[in-house]
Formats: sequence, C-alpha cells, structure tokens
Amino acid sequence: MQKESNYKQYFKTLFVVIVFTLLTISIVKNATELHAVSSMQQPICVPIMMYHQVKGNYFSKDVISPYEFESDLKYLKENNYNTITMTQLIDYVYEGKELPQNPIILSFDDGYLSTYKNVFPLLQKYDMKIVLSIIGKVTDDFSKVVDNNINYAHSSWNQIKEMNDSGLVEIQNHTYNLHKVCDGRYGCGQMANETISNYEKLMIEDVIILQEKIKLVTEKVPNTFTYPFGKYNDNTDTIIKKLGFKATLSVKFGVNMISREKPEKLFGLKRICRAHKQSIGKLIKDGMATLKYSKD
Repeated sequence: MQKESNYKQYFKTLFVVIVFTLLTISIVKNATELHAVSSMQQPICVPIMMYHQVKGNYFSKDVISPYEFESDLKYLKENNYNTITMTQLIDYVYEGKELPQNPIILSFDDGYLSTYKNVFPLLQKYDMKIVLSIIGKVTDDFSKVVDNNINYAHSSWNQIKEMNDSGLVEIQNHTYNLHKVCDGRYGCGQMANETISNYEKLMIEDVIILQEKIKLVTEKVPNTFTYPFGKYNDNTDTIIKKLGFKATLSVKFGVNMISREKPEKLFGLKRICRAHKQSIGKLIKDGMATLKYSKD
C-alpha cells in the first residue's frame, strides 16, 4: 500500500510539473508575441540632417567647413548614432526589416563637387552613410567639362558612380532641370493658374529623365524625391506617388516619428538644416523639441 501511495504521489507531482511548465511556456510565448506587436506599433524617431556645401569658405546656413562636418561624424559616433539610407528606412516601413539603434539620416542636396572632394573621404574614414539628392541637368553639364572650382562646380557622373559603388552614398532624385526659379515657377511647385494635367506632364517628363539616368549609372532606381526649395503641394505628392516613389524630403524643420502602420508619414519628411557655427547636438535637441507641438 505504501508503495502504491508513493507512485500516486510521484505521478501527481509529475502532472503538476508538466502543467506548470506548459503554462510557463504559454505565458512566455504570449509575452514575446505581445512585445513583438508592441515594438512594431511603437513609432521610432528618425532625425534627418540637411546639408548642401562642405568647403573652406563663404560659410552660411547652407555652407559649412570640412572641420565642422567631421565634428558631426565624431559626435554621432561618440553618441551611438547609426547613419542609415532612405532605402533602409523605406524597407523598415514596407518590408518589416529592422533598423539599427539611434538611426539618423545625413541628407545632401544638389550634388556639389564639394560632396565628392570633402565629404566622401570623411565618410570612408568614419564608415558612415549619406543620402545624396542630385540635380540631373547640372550633373550632365559638369560631366562634359572639367571644372574643379569647389565654390560652384557639381560632381560628374563618374564621381557619382564612384560614391554610389562605395555603398556609403545613396543617390536620390532632386529633379532633372526644375531646381531653379524661372518664368514664374519656383522649383517644381505648381504655378497658380496651371492646370493639373499640364503640371503632371511637366513633372513626369522631368523626373523620369533623371530616374533613367541614375538607374543607368548606379543600377538602382531612386525611391525618394527631394523637393527643390521645399516647394510642393498635394498635386505634387500625388504625381510623385504615381511615379513609384516611396518617400519625399521637405525642408520643414523637425524630426520624424516613423511607424509601419503609417507609411504615408514617409512623404514630406522633416529635416534639420545644418548651418555654419551650429552644434549638431543642439540642432538634434531642438528638432526633438518640436515633437511636443506636433499633431502627428
């Protein structure tokens, strides 16, 4: 009888252990799934810095020195920021791919020669990435003549290819020939009395030219459009989306809260202009402060 009682106690204890183990596994699994869902729904903050020229003179809100740009890269490294491309950000939203911690985008507009001469070597030194939005017409022009004047020259297609092939510079679209103020048009903005059909025709013809040229040189199709001078309206966005772009860069000040549940937030992305004699740390902090007043 004692032996039978011991067997009963043994199986009773074993049953309790098995039930407890199964419950524990179930709880851990549910908690993991809940954490995964929560992580997916939690927006991430992505500052986008805006640069134009990096050279040794004539400093302004659009021109900083190579020393200042290197100090930015040092700050980012010391504060555990990770530079990413627009494709990485888009893939995070649309493909569910992960991003590194503390992501930040360094965006350069126009494609000046100074980007190749003064920025590219520093990217190689610090192993960091930028997003370079080029103007097609001037890239064509400076590919036909040799002009190394750092104050105004733009990079050639050969230099664009070299930067792209490094994996450190992502090339995006800044229009082929609409980065100007001419005949009543400001950048690629729609004119007051312009019909939507005429405006769409103008935009498509211009943007496709540069899309094809960039694809020919880099073997990649740009997925981000950068508004010249930040000029655009709802019609511009509609046209750009028709052309297959997944994101646009504006000149509105601030940082961006990116969510997989709201891919539309990739359009009209805010940026922080890196001006001369400004601290990148303070600029990022000021950008973060705008979140308190954001309606997003």
